[in-house]
Amino acid sequence: MLLAAAGCAFIAGNPPIETSAPSAVDAEGAAAALRLAEADYEQGRFAEAAARGDSLDAAWRQVEPLRALADRALSVAGRALEAQELPGAAADRYGALLARAPAAPLETAILERLVRVLGDTSREPEAVAAILSTPGGLETVGAEGLRRLTSTLTVGELRPLAEAFPPETAGAAVVHAQLARLLVIEGEGDEARRLAARILEGQPAEPERVTADMIAGAETDLGSGGARIGAILPLTGDLSEVGQVLREGIELAVERYRVERPAGFDVELIFLDDASDPENAADLVRSLEGRDVVAIVGPLRAESFAAASRARLNPRLPIVSPTATEVLRPAPASYTLYDAGTRASDVAEELARWTMEELRLPRVAVLEPDGVGLGDAVTAFTRTVREYDGLLVGHERYDPGLTTFQGPIEVIAASEPDVVFAPAASASGVLAVAPQLFYYGLYNVIVIGSEAWAEPAALRRLERFATDHRVIGLATDRVSPGTPWRRFVADYERRYRKTLRDNIMPALAHDATLLVLSALDGARLPIPAALAAYLESGPEIEGVTGRLRPEAGRSVVRRSTEVRMLVDGSPVEADREELLTWLAEVRAAPSPFAPRDSLRVDTLRTESRRRVGATGVR
Repeated sequence: MLLAAAGCAFIAGNPPIETSAPSAVDAEGAAAALRLAEADYEQGRFAEAAARGDSLDAAWRQVEPLRALADRALSVAGRALEAQELPGAAADRYGALLARAPAAPLETAILERLVRVLGDTSREPEAVAAILSTPGGLETVGAEGLRRLTSTLTVGELRPLAEAFPPETAGAAVVHAQLARLLVIEGEGDEARRLAARILEGQPAEPERVTADMIAGAETDLGSGGARIGAILPLTGDLSEVGQVLREGIELAVERYRVERPAGFDVELIFLDDASDPENAADLVRSLEGRDVVAIVGPLRAESFAAASRARLNPRLPIVSPTATEVLRPAPASYTLYDAGTRASDVAEELARWTMEELRLPRVAVLEPDGVGLGDAVTAFTRTVREYDGLLVGHERYDPGLTTFQGPIEVIAASEPDVVFAPAASASGVLAVAPQLFYYGLYNVIVIGSEAWAEPAALRRLERFATDHRVIGLATDRVSPGTPWRRFVADYERRYRKTLRDNIMPALAHDATLLVLSALDGARLPIPAALAAYLESGPEIEGVTGRLRPEAGRSVVRRSTEVRMLVDGSPVEADREELLTWLAEVRAAPSPFAPRDSLRVDTLRTESRRRVGATGVR
């Protein structure tokens, strides 16, 4: 492609530069030719600029008086390729140029560009190598920039770098310290200690020296010692009541940890009050960093969470908000537990998959409440149904502010679906729509409901005819006995002498703290970067609000979805055969709204059971 571009440029009137003999160098003409390449770049003719820059470099690189101009020409080619969104080709030009050791101003600019381009193309090991092999590379990129790059690398990527660059310098010590942290996480304590001892023989910066001291000084397996966890909560102001119950959830998580892990870390909690003001978040984060916390729980609001993530001096300091919504461009090691939209979409996608794979009933309809934030969940459900070649026979919307939804429900019933996805955003939404589904014609279909269908406030008030044999997806089972939620409620009410009821807030704070404590145990090293690396490894952690799965590059902590059906007003394991048998029976029986006649329902039930096939019911 590059040769083709060069050919086009030459045809357009830009012939290649002829190499002059060293004794007859036309420096003035060469400078003019370089200005043409630079003008092409500045005027947006990037293909021409790249071709001209490559041509000039090829002509001049062996001509001693013109080598500086050749370096500039190759720089133009690299920038032009980068502008064309060809980062790999641009990186090749920048790397070749750095290998020549150009003059200082150009070398600095090219190193910055090379590191950025390599980072954008997932070539972080090469970026780290370029920084360490370039004189002044650490000063150019900065220690924090180098730490950010190395924090993304695996043990396999770090080992060759550690072999190539001994830990005598501050830059190389960053690589060796990160490798030592990961070795600790993988249980290679002896190798980590040897590496730490080598780091201390050189000239590490303070963060690497602290890490090396801690690892090298461990006489036995790591996994104990002191660890401070910070928390930013609204303990005064408009949100003080919420802040207090969140504090209680955090305290309960640490108390449980101390009981269950008596030989673990000695955890100290540091609470700071943001006074319900998002503008305080940045200063409070820096205050906690100054007190050497290993992670931060909070703040509550999305804007505070985003500001806190940006304010960290150490980008590898984990920060976990119990209640903030999703951040579209999350900073590293930043997580939130309560993005309702993402959770609803995850549940809807799993319900659609289960419907297609387990029930294998092809005719599906959707009844969607308008204006309650379930659009993404409906999209996830319908997309998954189509991926399985399901047939969407109807999709109706209704205004949840009205008292009756007869029209949309009857339209759906007329399409004769096997399955109807009828999500609701809250228990009140379920209480409004569930009985109407039955009364207006959807009594003989399998209803797929959202998590709200299992809200205790809904199940306590709904009649069985409106809930039984409905299929739901749950991240948190707050009804069944013996669940983590029920145990948490018992512990919370015993500890604080007050009723929790359906308030999920302290459980979210508990689980945010549980993520930190699990990372502390998993990393076995009370250093923020070690906790961040553990969380990015994607562990699954059994929490009160579900099975938590943090993922690198996402702010929302995902929860596994459990598919349940409602029987006698309680969620139980979804049973395909029972659901299909129930569906056959209700379809064979007379309409519950038709006058009773002499039809023998028991006979029809027997016949319907015989007709239930392995692939569904029609």
